[in-house]
Order: sequence, then structure tokens, then C-alpha cells
Amino acid sequence: MEADDEVHATALDESAANPDPVHNAVALRRVADVGELIAAVPAMLGFFPTRSLVVALLGPYPGKEGLVAIGAVARFDIDSAADPAETRGLTRILESACLGQNASSTLMIVVDDRPTGSTTAESLLRHLAQTGIEPSHACWVEQIAAGIEYRDLLRPGRAGRVDDPRASTVAFAQVLHGHQINASRDELTDLLAPNQDRADQVRSHLDRAVARYRDDLTAARTPDRVRDHRRDRTVWVLYQVSTAEELLSSAENLATVVALLRDRTIRDIMYGLACSEGRGAAEALWRQIASVTEGHDRAEAATLFGYSAYHYGNTVLAGIAIATALDADPTHAMAALLEIALDERLPTEKIRHLAKVGVSVAADLGIDIT
Repeated sequence: MEADDEVHATALDESAANPDPVHNAVALRRVADVGELIAAVPAMLGFFPTRSLVVALLGPYPGKEGLVAIGAVARFDIDSAADPAETRGLTRILESACLGQNASSTLMIVVDDRPTGSTTAESLLRHLAQTGIEPSHACWVEQIAAGIEYRDLLRPGRAGRVDDPRASTVAFAQVLHGHQINASRDELTDLLAPNQDRADQVRSHLDRAVARYRDDLTAARTPDRVRDHRRDRTVWVLYQVSTAEELLSSAENLATVVALLRDRTIRDIMYGLACSEGRGAAEALWRQIASVTEGHDRAEAATLFGYSAYHYGNTVLAGIAIATALDADPTHAMAALLEIALDERLPTEKIRHLAKVGVSVAADLGIDIT
């Protein structure tokens, strides 16, 4: 790839535990040279990769003859990618992605800050070539940061400088869409990390909250009164959502929300928040709940969070959240379905109907959540 080649990058996201295949276009921005393309990688992934093999699948740019589009990006742990035992899985993922994206060539970026980083990159490239994986373009860089030199692995002696990752056009587009670029993948994982002290506090209120809601529904007796009570409790949950970004909910309130999310009608409505103005606040509440619950309740909150991320194209974060949900409850049906959608690289528009169902269920109760 010459420095003056035109490359159009589709910002894509997906996640698996390891490796991280990336898909699902969320924005389209022009990237003019390799340094700018490398700088765009953190925005595409949602975090700054370290000690990673990043593979961009290139194909024809629709309607623009002579231009190239990035149809998918995949990140692999560098040591796993270099392990012969992992080669089959890496090859399978890339072959599947190439077929799905109609890729005609590949660009590989090796990010490795260790003293042996460049030699590791060259060795990895030779290893992959022996398995039939031969990129059209390849480069090595210590880290993705402004001004860092990258080295061309296929054209010895050629090099350049990485542009500012936080000033790239792809990063700008992601920020406009509400996607934060994290310093590392661990930061994404930590969003749903358990908080044991808070969990103990919530647990002390949970049984009472569950019993109270059950008793209230029983006391309502008639279908109309049950509907009215469910509507009132839904409105209360929506108020908790509205304050979740500014305030940490009390343990008692979190326990009550957890109890109410066990009601299928209320839970279905919450999926509708993924397409509402309150999406960010809802995600904040789902994070709080996931951090203080376990089992099915943790899975429920993590799935709501993951679906919201998926709905807006942040499938790196969605994949982490869905994996968290299935770790908490391997039988969680919605999490399992979303995992399949991610694995099959379904575009976000294919899963957005779930949010529309939530909006419709809310409307049936006389609530507008859009």
C-alpha cells in the first residue's frame, strides 16, 4: 500500500473472549495513508490494542471503482496468534470473515512494544505464510500513539509515522455516536466487574423486594389492576434509569429494580431503551446491577447492557457483555441468541427489532419511552 493510496475505512466492532473478531459497520470515513489507518484502529475496536495482531480485511468500495474499503477488522492476542496450536482457529476466523465480507486482500498490523517486537512480527508473518495466510500489506508498530514509527514488514526499509489516534476521522465519528475509546480492553471488561461490598448490601434487600412485588401483583386481583400496577412499577424503573448517570442508586433501589426485571413485561420494555434518548443512562444502570448481582440477575443486566451496545454498533463491548452474561448463567436464552448473532456477524439492523418490541410493549401500557 503506497502512502498516497486512498483507503476507506468502515469502523467495525465485535468481540469474543480471545481473539476479537470485529464487524458490523457503524461509520464510514476516509483514511488516506497507513499512518492514518493505524491511528484509526483504536476507534474501530473501541480500545487501544497492545501486543496484538490486528487484521483488516480489504475489499472493493461499493460504487467507487479503484477505491478499497475495510470490510472487517480482527484483533488477536499476539502470543496466541504465534502459537501453532492456535493457527487453525485463527485461519478459520479469517477465512469465514473473508467470505462474509467479500475481501480481496488483507492488511496486518502487529502491535508489540517488547524489545523483540519487530523480530516477533517478522517471525509471525513467516509462520502465517506457512499456513496459507499471506497479507497484501503488513507493518509493525510498538504502540498506537501519535508520532510512533511504524515499519513495513513486506517492504524492508519503508517506514512512516502514526497519526494522532484521538484526532482521526474515525475516532471523531465514534465519539459523535457516543462510543468511548478506552485505553485497553481490560477497561471494557472492568465495566461489568463485580463489586462484592455493594453486592452484599443489595442482597440483603432482594428477598423482600421480590416478595413485595409478588404480593402487590396478587393483591391487584383483576387484570386491569395488575396492568396499572405493572405500569406504575415500570415508570418507577424508568425514573431510576433517568438518574443512573449522575447518581449511584441505593442498595434498596437496586434490589427493587432487580426484582422488577424478573417480570418479563418490564424486562422486555427495557430493551426498548436501546433506541431511546435514555440509552446512556440505561447502560449506566445495567452496569450497576451487573456489578452487584450474580446468576440469572447478573446475566439479565449484562445482556441488557450488551444488547444496547450491539444496537449502536459497539460489538466489541457487546461481545464482552454477552460473554459476561453467559458466564453468570449459561442457560440465559437472550444472551445465547445474541452470542449467535455476534458469531454470525449479523449487522446491527438485524437485531434492532428487539428494541422496537420493547417500545411497543411500553406503548401498550401507555408509556412512551422513545
